[in-house]
Amino acid sequence: MKITLLTSKTCYCADVEQELNALGFSYERRDVEDHPELALRFGIRHCPTLIVDEHRVIPIDEDSAAKLRQLLTAD
Repeated sequence: MKITLLTSKTCYCADVEQELNALGFSYERRDVEDHPELALRFGIRHCPTLIVDEHRVIPIDEDSAAKLRQLLTAD
């Protein structure tokens, strides 16, 4: 599974990164200001957001950060 964590310079995503690490998921962190093409390509308007396998987009909020395993393994 390829996971990209799209962040911004002002978003707070330490909880998301900590949870991904605790679950053993490897990921690549990309800043939307440095990679605006990702936001355009996937229609992302909120950070942090996970892009999974280049087709599944999961916006992350406080509730979903705690449910990361469920979100990443859902069909």
